[in-house]
Amino acid sequence: MRLLKVLNTVNQIEKSSFLKIIDNICAKSKKTKPQIERILSEVDGQLKNIDNEQIVEIFNHNKNEFKEKIGEKLKFNSFQLDILIEILVRDGNSLMGKDWFYSLYKKDIKILNGEIKNFVSSLSQSKTEISVTRKRDYQIFQNCVKTAYENDVLSNREQTITHDEKSVLHTLAKSLNLSNEEVKIIYYSVVPIELLDIECIISNLKESGIIFFNRKSNRIFIPDEIVWLIRELIGIELPNKYFRRILKQLSTSEINRISRIHNISTKLDIENKIEEILRQGVCVTHVLLVECHKEGVTKSEIKNYLSKLVKALGIELDRYGNTAKERISNIIKHFKILEMDDRLGISYDGYDRLLSDLNREFGTFKSNLKNEFEIIRDDFLESSVLLDYNIKPQDILYLFSREELIRFCELNKIKKSGNIVLNILDSYKDIENIYLENYEFFARRDINGLKDNGIEFKEVEIGVKFEDLTKKIFEELGFDVDEDLRKKLSTRRDKMDIVVNLSNSKIIIIECKTKKDREYNNYSSISRQLNSYKKSCTEQGYDIDKVLLVSADFSDEFISSCEDDYELKLSLIPSSGLLKIRNAFKDSPKKQLPLGLLSRAVLIDSDRIIRNL
Repeated sequence: MRLLKVLNTVNQIEKSSFLKIIDNICAKSKKTKPQIERILSEVDGQLKNIDNEQIVEIFNHNKNEFKEKIGEKLKFNSFQLDILIEILVRDGNSLMGKDWFYSLYKKDIKILNGEIKNFVSSLSQSKTEISVTRKRDYQIFQNCVKTAYENDVLSNREQTITHDEKSVLHTLAKSLNLSNEEVKIIYYSVVPIELLDIECIISNLKESGIIFFNRKSNRIFIPDEIVWLIRELIGIELPNKYFRRILKQLSTSEINRISRIHNISTKLDIENKIEEILRQGVCVTHVLLVECHKEGVTKSEIKNYLSKLVKALGIELDRYGNTAKERISNIIKHFKILEMDDRLGISYDGYDRLLSDLNREFGTFKSNLKNEFEIIRDDFLESSVLLDYNIKPQDILYLFSREELIRFCELNKIKKSGNIVLNILDSYKDIENIYLENYEFFARRDINGLKDNGIEFKEVEIGVKFEDLTKKIFEELGFDVDEDLRKKLSTRRDKMDIVVNLSNSKIIIIECKTKKDREYNNYSSISRQLNSYKKSCTEQGYDIDKVLLVSADFSDEFISSCEDDYELKLSLIPSSGLLKIRNAFKDSPKKQLPLGLLSRAVLIDSDRIIRNL
């Protein structure tokens, strides 16, 4: 869930710890960042007085400073922040209940204690599956952790590992190419694990600015933007959902090489080996640069291998890079950009249909998805819910094996040649729904906004498309958009945009106006136009029940002029409000939007209509 949505969900008290950290950062950074000074000057320098959009803007200007603050907490903490953080940054864990979070924590502690027991046993045996070299690496790191932890005993102080000691251990772990999981197992084989109280955990995480906690619903929120910062801090190059895509392109022998290096059982099948590699937090760069290759492979061969991998993944890079490291870096960069991109590639309706079809074709789909992303709620098979967890259509499709995807294609008559995942997504694309999801960009004639979402449109065509989309919305709201009647009532001089037939010679006239970068404010012109329509319709024996004007937004002056014009019966609908009404109506049992909801005010309040629905 994005930061703005989280801030809109929690109350002032629940965001106070986060705002306190931001406020402290602003006190130092506003001298060097005029953008922050400008925002704060509008509210007398009080952060608590600005709206949530501006808070997000300030956060974006101070991301690096915020990351440093969290980094300090990670370095100096004494409450197992490394274990807790790994839970919070997993795919699908950015929104969860308090009890569910605590159950995941206890489960991880139990698993960790079991792994420590097995590790200590394996390390003490002369014959194990651990290679001699890897055993040596483990012992070196364990001895260094022991020294750091037991130093305080010699000085008659409480045993703890200091920030400086942790920095050295981090560098050592990286040099020995230990995964996050290996580091954790070795570290806690020396430092005892104590099960912490959930209230203590939430309090510490909240004060650190990492989570927001809503006591009324007992839900924990970790905004996507904070998850991304923490992943950078702890060295997670990619979320598992993207690393899985890469690993699925590797051969069995390549997966086996990686598994042997990280002491993963060779008896597991390929899918379970991949899941174990993901669970261990293995370094993506080292996997692609070293671990998956045979000994003696040349730099040139690795570069060629990476070029083939890019094609197999079906992705396009701006540039490949001259060295193998650069190519890997650009692959990682591609997926990071994808993670932060709100675009789906298909419409929300298409996503919902895909979920429904997958659930129908695969009996274990829902439970597998629930387990993979550790989702506790049962009503999660909806695009709106999964997107709150930042789970997109491709993330779901890559959970399936190639054989399963081929079977799905066969059952649904989808092309199997080429990239199967992209073929499936293409078959669920509904271009009209994609246009509707970008309705506000059409209203504002925002060419760049449309282009960013993969929609190419000539500016001269935008007005007509906005009319077409508005017609579709009113049809979806259950109204009879009568094109034949519109043509009959229109004259060479008076061409109405949309006419809704209410029967018995009663009609609604709907006018659509796009406006680039500004509020619609030309009342005298629109009133002349609409009065002319009204006269023409009345002369032909039709009674106008309502006149509606749809545009991106309206100036205060325009609204005031409209309120003073009692004869025109004009009501105003901002495009954003109309789209919200349409989206809410889809879940309503009503077959038609009650006309009375559109007749009570000059400026129609979409939130009021949605509450009534």
